[in-house]
Amino acid sequence: MLDFEFDVDASIAAGWNRFATRLAGLLRDLVPGATFDLAVPVLGSPSTRTPYVRFTATGGGSVHAEVSGGGSADSPEPLGPVRLEQLMALGWALRRPTDQGAPGADLTFPVNRAPEVAHLVAGTMERVFGIPHPVFLHDVSDPEDATGAGSGEPVSADADFRSQPIATPDEATRALQSALSEVYERRVTPDEHDVFTVPAGCVLLFVRAHRSLPLVVFRSPLVSSVEDPAAAETEVAILNRDSLWCRYVFDGQTISAEAEFVDRVFVPVNFKIQLAEISAELDDVYSDLAHRVAGRRWRDLRASDDHRPGEQ
Repeated sequence: MLDFEFDVDASIAAGWNRFATRLAGLLRDLVPGATFDLAVPVLGSPSTRTPYVRFTATGGGSVHAEVSGGGSADSPEPLGPVRLEQLMALGWALRRPTDQGAPGADLTFPVNRAPEVAHLVAGTMERVFGIPHPVFLHDVSDPEDATGAGSGEPVSADADFRSQPIATPDEATRALQSALSEVYERRVTPDEHDVFTVPAGCVLLFVRAHRSLPLVVFRSPLVSSVEDPAAAETEVAILNRDSLWCRYVFDGQTISAEAEFVDRVFVPVNFKIQLAEISAELDDVYSDLAHRVAGRRWRDLRASDDHRPGEQ
């Protein structure tokens, strides 16, 4: 990987592989009768109303998994014909509607197939519900994430304002890990390429220390498939004219946002301010940008449970 570059596709694929490994471990550890729900995040909606995948250990070394559109026991939300077709194409068995519930999808599998089913669930989250990365899924996290960001020692009130001289990329990566862990109140770790993946509202943000220059580089893949190139060129020009924090790039097929932060002397509070401003800007512009240039290909976490006629 180049000093300043990101392999976005590889980082996303690696994230889903780690997610599937953790989920498989959780499924193997379920005791008979235990139930575990994996909620689909929908910004602005209560978690009790959003779609979910429910796993139940049925005994005899088997686990039952079902995909639900959410809602309540008295008023379940249907998944919709498009999602049901997508689930069937992935390998789920369709469940007919009954007096007790809406149509859905499920399957029962022996626990030794947990890794295979975990990858099926990862594909379901990504392709059916439009979740761009498992960083948005809080029900399945690294065991180390639960330990929090710090070591338990008290942090002085002025720690954010203390300058940290940076001499090497590894020092920059450690400083980034500490600051990001404090911001997200959990342990945030880099991947094998020293890339951090964090949520910026409803979009992904990748953060990496430049390997040869004193810079922290931000990259966000905003639109992965542009339907209207002319509109994309116009929108990117407007964004670059008005933006205070990001540089927007249209390569003919995709739109991404980029930014840099000088880290020769790393001051945590300055990095956190820039991270907050970048995240707020990206979250603010994403929905309108995607709606204008991606058309029907647009997927938004805010609308994951919005069953439009003929679309969901």
